[in-house]
Amino acid sequence: MQMMKKRARKITGALLAVALFTLSAIPVGAAKLPGASYSPVQLEAVQSKKMTYYKNGSASIPNTLDWITDASALKFLPLSVIGDVTSVVLDKEGVYWIGTQNGLQRVDFNASDTKDIVQYMAGPRYLYGGDNHVTGLASDEAGGIWARTASGVTHIAMPEQTMHEKSFIYEDLVQTILDRRGMVHGTSFTFTDTDNTTDAVNYNSATGVFNSTPTTSDNDGLWTTMYAMGEVFRYKALQEQYGTNPTSEQVAEINDAKAAALRATKAVLLLDYVSGRGNGFPVRSYMLTSEATAATVGNTVYGYQSTNGFWFQNFVGPDKNNPNGIIPSMQRDDGVEPIGYSMVRVTKDAENKKGSTLFPSGGTDVMNYNGLGLSQASIDELNLTRPEGQKLGIDIKTIVETTESGPVYQVLPVITAATNNSTAKEDKTTSETNKPLFQLTAPVYEQIPDFFNDLFPSSVIVDGHIDMNQIVYKADTSSDEVIGHYAMFYTAFKYLVGDSNDPELLELKSFIEETTHRMTELILKDDHYYIEDATGKSTQWSRWLGKYFNDSLSTMEKQKQWEFSVGVDKDGNDALSYGYEDAPLNALEVMGVLKTASFVTEKRYPADSLKYEMAYEQAFASSYSKEDPYVNGLGYIDMALEYVERRIVRQATNAYSDNGNEVVTMDNAGDSTNANATLHNDWTQYINYSDEELGWFPVFILVTLEQDELRHAKIVEAYDQWYSNEVREENPFYTFLYQLAHPDKTDVDLQSAVRFLYRFPEFQIEFPVEWDRQDVFYIEPGDRDKAKQTNYALAPDERRIIKHNSNPFANESQSTGVNPNYNYRTGSIEAGSVFTLPYWMGRYFEIIKE
Repeated sequence: MQMMKKRARKITGALLAVALFTLSAIPVGAAKLPGASYSPVQLEAVQSKKMTYYKNGSASIPNTLDWITDASALKFLPLSVIGDVTSVVLDKEGVYWIGTQNGLQRVDFNASDTKDIVQYMAGPRYLYGGDNHVTGLASDEAGGIWARTASGVTHIAMPEQTMHEKSFIYEDLVQTILDRRGMVHGTSFTFTDTDNTTDAVNYNSATGVFNSTPTTSDNDGLWTTMYAMGEVFRYKALQEQYGTNPTSEQVAEINDAKAAALRATKAVLLLDYVSGRGNGFPVRSYMLTSEATAATVGNTVYGYQSTNGFWFQNFVGPDKNNPNGIIPSMQRDDGVEPIGYSMVRVTKDAENKKGSTLFPSGGTDVMNYNGLGLSQASIDELNLTRPEGQKLGIDIKTIVETTESGPVYQVLPVITAATNNSTAKEDKTTSETNKPLFQLTAPVYEQIPDFFNDLFPSSVIVDGHIDMNQIVYKADTSSDEVIGHYAMFYTAFKYLVGDSNDPELLELKSFIEETTHRMTELILKDDHYYIEDATGKSTQWSRWLGKYFNDSLSTMEKQKQWEFSVGVDKDGNDALSYGYEDAPLNALEVMGVLKTASFVTEKRYPADSLKYEMAYEQAFASSYSKEDPYVNGLGYIDMALEYVERRIVRQATNAYSDNGNEVVTMDNAGDSTNANATLHNDWTQYINYSDEELGWFPVFILVTLEQDELRHAKIVEAYDQWYSNEVREENPFYTFLYQLAHPDKTDVDLQSAVRFLYRFPEFQIEFPVEWDRQDVFYIEPGDRDKAKQTNYALAPDERRIIKHNSNPFANESQSTGVNPNYNYRTGSIEAGSVFTLPYWMGRYFEIIKE
């Protein structure tokens, strides 16, 4: 259980005692972007919304409020159009507060940004219990408002606040309730207030306490990377901007930033060691066996685990002998013997994740499925030690698909009596006395380095080492996680460690070098360009091989439908490879991987660094392969430049399939979203917003690391295609990267990106959002999320909380109606990394300044 007590920022003697860094080598005012022509945006202190919630009947509601229950103050609209207005306050600052039957509006004709003239507040974030029928308003005489509904009262205070001051709120939340052994992501929470004189809920209360028990998330390393990168830039920005003679308070703040950056970076690095496989395999996440989410039925490895995914439990020690053989891809040839093994846990994924077919030309071979079925080479090796009657793929197997020619079998990581030779499904009945017929294992070759000991409680440290028997880790790692790791490797290596002589940072540098080298070798092993898992084949999403992107492309280009951006074979059937539309993103990813690896390993592994650089240069050497033999990595920059084109092809092919295998025209289109978008070449209707977020990481690596002008220009050209949609999101995460890619541009809309920071909520609590609005135009649904969309980006404090990995325009029916018993003392909260990463990166690169 973790707690946060809201407190003022104080600098203590203890903090000053740990101020060990030196400032003598800090390059004050060093040019970050040679030739930059833009001017930094000067940030201002702006009014920020701070809510206090009072349930109807609360004795804490002040009895001195002068409630306004009429619209007589409203002068700028005719009475004929204000039928749903219930109350209007014109405060002493000239701001109109307008209560309606459908929410609260703030109208300030003097707003510095015209987009902020009208601000809309509804749902439980602003009005008690989501009761949007305002029955009365009262000014607080300080720029804020009291809003009353039948369900309760909300006080919306509007004090001025700098963005630097706002950043402390996110930092406090991370350090006290969002941090799980250095990993940072959202969590559920409870909130209490030790002030017994009030029953109101005020998250900013000095006596308020947040409690949480952070749990695993799907991509811990990716989300932690976002936080860690922000902390690295916080550290560097504060070092430089406070100069060579910082105050004691500034010294402490710099040290806070360094400690946070180091802890989060170590947490990401740890994910590349917890499996003990010794080959650089990055895990998605890990749990301790003591965590509630790690529990299994009967508390044994044979019992069902409800936390879904592909999880392994470690068994390490001299008496821990692997019950299975070691598959070829996980065998070491350097004579090192395993110190134990890890066994896959019984989960839904392990039992039935058959996967989709990858290549139109691949048939039903298990290697053509992106699920968890074992490779044939793995099956053959394991069968060498299995007795007759228990042979995998012969006696023990599951049906994953039924075709015209009969059932397709696979050997999944967990096969039980109930799933043996029958359809793959979830079996929750296993136990110590009803063990699965087969549970995949992986060797453990090495102990987790002691460098990471400080991330764990003392109960996990045994004889000076992390007790690996208390570790349960999540495999089937995605490319999302991988590119996050490399972005972290690069950022920490270049900006956190740099030329430092700090012993702790030098030790960190050594682990970054080793980890980068190991994982890159794993990706390039046998030239397969993927992350290999314990199944003997790639994980579901971590693959960057040419065939994955372009299988059947040469066939499609010969068909008449290709003229209309439809990818089919000679029989008119969809022939797009599963990874066709992933190519532009994944091409940038592997280029970012290789460029990072070459940079980080240059001194410690010079020969391999040169190998990585040559592999990277191959991306610019020629055009990519369109048929066998595919050359992995060749011409990948050309694929990166096809982002819009491949979105259009995927969309048009979907529309063609939905249209009875007919090319969509004005005469036969019908009313489907795909068809309409295809007719208008509107590729933005088919955007994967999670891909937008992932694309940011390799682009950041490449635009800040690539020095060759021609290559740099190609990378920027590729990112420009992504930004052609991102620009309308007005998000500093993308806008500031676009400015880095175009340092000569002086017309980038930095002000809208700054507005995003100004309007970003202090507490990223996942309140239901009101979408039944009269002030917004809605357009048709996006193809991927099937939800109607706003035609412009709402300010972040008027929409649902997201981490950039979903559609910011989508209306997903967040409103849940009126709930007078809404519980403001519990909920879910996200980390403020969406704010802190662009904010501190912007300050470091002098895009913004306080």
